[in-house]
This record gives sequence, structure tokens and C-alpha cells, in this order.
Amino acid sequence: MERPEEEWVDWIDEGGRTLASLPRGEIRRRNLLHRVTATFVFHPRGQAFVHERSPGKDVYPGLFDMCVGGTVVSGETYAANSCRELREELGVSGVPVYYLFQHRFQDAVTASLIQVYACVYAGALRFQPEEVVSGNWADEGEVARLVAAGRMCPDSCEGWRLYRERFGRGRNFASEIAPILPPIECGAWLAEA
Repeated sequence: MERPEEEWVDWIDEGGRTLASLPRGEIRRRNLLHRVTATFVFHPRGQAFVHERSPGKDVYPGLFDMCVGGTVVSGETYAANSCRELREELGVSGVPVYYLFQHRFQDAVTASLIQVYACVYAGALRFQPEEVVSGNWADEGEVARLVAAGRMCPDSCEGWRLYRERFGRGRNFASEIAPILPPIECGAWLAEA
């Protein structure tokens, strides 16, 4: 079986400027700062989609995650990455994403400058087996239980905390928050992929 070519990822400084483009494996091995997206998927009823990460993932295998996303490859924009990851991991397309905020995260396994997005979706989901084992819609109480049990990815926990701090606890994203944000249409990004 032929091995896929390794992705190239930009090592960045604290200001988000590219220092060098390196193989993804080197970025991981050296825990270098790089660009990442995290996209919340909200049901119109208000729940967030939570999924179990595949055991083969290089970061946080087997933990639960409330964001779809990933490493931005060299030459890719954050918005294009958000749209691509939604399509690849969950089969979600045809919906706009909304930029929420950016934050810096670092622990022993990853150092990332994360742009956080959200979308609203109620259709069928198709899981990419290399990324997602299973998933379901969860209310804030279910998310809080997973976080308290230490079963949620640390970077997603931080993104969720910041989201709730900036946009308010208990608010329905679809009806109260998305209408005040400018949509980013994924169609144009996906056409380029």
C-alpha cells in the first residue's frame, strides 16, 4: 500500500506570521506553534454536536470533542480549512460557517493558534472513520459532565469556555447568535478543493 504524502504545515510566531513550512510530523514532534480551526456544529434546537475521536488520532485519541477541525495546511486559509474539515469529518456541506474568535492554546502535545467557527446543521451526518468513531447532539449539561469527567479534549474545553464567556450561557446559537454574525459561504471554498 502506498503511503500518502505528508502534509506541510506552517510553523508560526506569536503574531501568526509564518516562520517556515515543515512536514506535519515535525510540527507535532517538536510541538511547534501552528494554525488550527475548531468549528462548533449546532443543531437548530440549540444542542452542540459532540463526537468521540478515533483511537488512531495523533492528538487526544479516544477523547470526546465538541469541535470539528484540524491543522491548517500551508497555503490554506482558516475559513477554507473549517469548511473542508466539516465536509471530510462529518459530511456537512452547503451551510455557512460563522467566525467567532481566535485564541492561543498550548499543552504538552500541541501548540496552536486556533480560529473558532460555528455552523448550524440538522441533516444526516457521515463520519470519517479515521477521525470520528461516533457522535450525538448534546445539551450544555451533557457537555459539562464530559468536561468534568476529563473525557473532553483540552483545547475544545478551552474553546467552549471562551464561547460561553463571549456569547453567553444557554443562548441558542441558531436563533440568537448566528443572525448577528456575517456568514462565510463554504461553497466557494469547497469548489477549490
